[in-house]
Amino acid sequence: MSHQMTGLDAIHAKYRVTPWHRLGNIGHIDWEEARDAFDWCKVHRHPIHIEHDEIGVILEGRDVLKMDNYAYAYAEVSPKYQIVQHRFMIDDLTGLLIDTGLVETIESVGTYDNGAVGYVSLKFKDEINIPGWSKVESVFNIGNGHDKVVPLIATQSATAVVCANTFKWNILDKNAVFRFKKMGDPQGMMQEAVEQLCAGYERHTHYAAQIERMSNQMFVDQQWDNLVVDLIGPRPLNMDSSLTAQGFYNKLTRWTNSRKALDARFYEDGDIAGVRSTRWGALMAVQAWEQKDKSLKGVKSTADRTRRHQANVMFGKLPMTEKAAKALIVG
Repeated sequence: MSHQMTGLDAIHAKYRVTPWHRLGNIGHIDWEEARDAFDWCKVHRHPIHIEHDEIGVILEGRDVLKMDNYAYAYAEVSPKYQIVQHRFMIDDLTGLLIDTGLVETIESVGTYDNGAVGYVSLKFKDEINIPGWSKVESVFNIGNGHDKVVPLIATQSATAVVCANTFKWNILDKNAVFRFKKMGDPQGMMQEAVEQLCAGYERHTHYAAQIERMSNQMFVDQQWDNLVVDLIGPRPLNMDSSLTAQGFYNKLTRWTNSRKALDARFYEDGDIAGVRSTRWGALMAVQAWEQKDKSLKGVKSTADRTRRHQANVMFGKLPMTEKAAKALIVG
């Protein structure tokens, strides 16, 4: 499922520095401000009412999660379902994680889908420096959902400062995603959070070596061409019998636009100049294209595309970047 930052989410979201999508409120985030970011989206159980033969009936044993302050309802839940308010991520987890000494700042706090999914992002204290290009800031994210799609989860993402490319570390390591297991046990969940933060910090140092290695491995024209074909397929040459002339033209136009945008990122994007023609530069080119340029099915406006991509970086999927990573990461 793709998640999206709505206008209501953007009003309450907070970022320490201006993100690439330029949404939310910008400035230093202290603990109290982070708590306030979730005050508007508290939820409670609400009975499900249906009408049968013009008589109102309450479904026994089934509720929906309904927001206290706005007219939004989320998932249908059973009596055994344990509500975890988004504030838990701040009240019980964030302060504890900061106390480990591994966290430098609260980078962002906010929600997607009109408060259905909440997140807190904490920046690790040590940056990854790529000589001649940029520093990479590694971030530990905690997410929580009222939609029964996103569980209480921890992920790692990172930002290449020079270009604001935000990417998920799980393109490099599947262990960068963790689902909390001790639901209903606050102390147990807090222990899990600390353990995952420490493990994430150890992975952070491993990623530094991997990025440095990839930024020193050349990746030239023919290799790039092969990668692009692997991602978007070869140029359509013959009209498929199932397509009309207009359908074929549309298909060719989409392919051509994607190819031009990918090539522009790889050959012309000044943000990757320091790692151009390397494996890491190729991955950053694909990432930037998918994050900032690629069209999304059913999404037409630039604002909606930006919001959808922003959410996908943390909790959704970046299939093209993940596919490229599999081809580019060696050794």
